[in-house]
Amino acid sequence: MSYNKNILIEIALQAGNEILKYFGHKYITEYKSDNSPVTEADIAANNIILAGLAATNLPIISEESGISPYSERKLYKEYWLVDPLDGTKQFVRNENEFTVNIALIKDNQPVEGVVYAPAINKLYYGNIEEGAFLYDYNIKDCIPVQLPLKHKQGLSLIVSKSHLNENTRNFIDKIKTEFPDAEICQVGSSLKFCCLAEGNTDFYPRIGAISEWDIAAGHAVLKSAGGYVVELSTGKDIVYNSNSLRTPDFIAFGNKEKFMNVFKRKI
Repeated sequence: MSYNKNILIEIALQAGNEILKYFGHKYITEYKSDNSPVTEADIAANNIILAGLAATNLPIISEESGISPYSERKLYKEYWLVDPLDGTKQFVRNENEFTVNIALIKDNQPVEGVVYAPAINKLYYGNIEEGAFLYDYNIKDCIPVQLPLKHKQGLSLIVSKSHLNENTRNFIDKIKTEFPDAEICQVGSSLKFCCLAEGNTDFYPRIGAISEWDIAAGHAVLKSAGGYVVELSTGKDIVYNSNSLRTPDFIAFGNKEKFMNVFKRKI
């Protein structure tokens, strides 16, 4: 068993429970330079995560903390990448699709991660040696279930609920031209990766840059379930800890064979 497994799950649960203290109540919301919201809940969860991870003595990159310069970061061989509250827009709208995200990055690749959705009381954990697991705390005496649960028949795509841009719509339209029966669903936060890891959907295309901390934990879970997150232009694995900490266009998927059949490309 991974040395970090119990630590990560406990930290994520603590951070998620702290977030729920604010959910549906009054709290202070501020806005960053890119006009994205940050709330008291983001900061409270971040403080819990930083304190919990301190014992590992690894560097931490978090959305809600000061970021070290690239000249220092590029030397990291192993570090934590954190988004304490992904889906803040859903959180502010009192929607339940927000998550706590913690990923371990080693040699610029995610190797372990946890995604906790406190409002729906489900947690996803994965590491590349053991696999990925779903903890459904709505079930008494919750027993983790290994992922994927199934592989969906037909063709389906999952896209962002808050950030569906024109380029992504055009990409989807091209697929639907060839596969008119393809289903499209919209989900907030890193839960999109978890849906892929469960086998509930096939592809998550993202045309347009996104911060690395937005996808790292979900990527770790999906990868541990046998899935992929690749650059759209090259088919190569996403590389983390870039100078900008932003991703290229990518596509995430759980079934390699289906990807090659639909896109006529090898990876």
